[in-house]
Amino acid sequence: MPAADLLNAAGLAATSIGSVLGMVGVFKQTNAYYAFRKADLVAHMFQIALKWLTAKQAFKEVSIAAKLAEKKVEDRAQSLAGLYLVFFGFLLQLVGAGLLFAGVFAGPTSSR
Repeated sequence: MPAADLLNAAGLAATSIGSVLGMVGVFKQTNAYYAFRKADLVAHMFQIALKWLTAKQAFKEVSIAAKLAEKKVEDRAQSLAGLYLVFFGFLLQLVGAGLLFAGVFAGPTSSR
């Protein structure tokens, strides 16, 4: 496998893992803001995003969810761990971008 292909594959892997770590980190950071179980939260986020894109009453539903979450106490250790994951995710994305950039100058890729 040519060096350019290896750099591209490593860059793709690093940026993908960095993106996932960033999403998990943000999820952990916002632990005090959601009043749902984790599986329900993900479904609710997609529903709100679709409503927001279609200009429905997403803000009203988010306000209701925020009121439900007011009684929940923030787990500061989980929030701090989330912050670390976000920063590490950004670092991996930067490394992945550097690898992809290096792949551009590493020569031709294999043609299939």
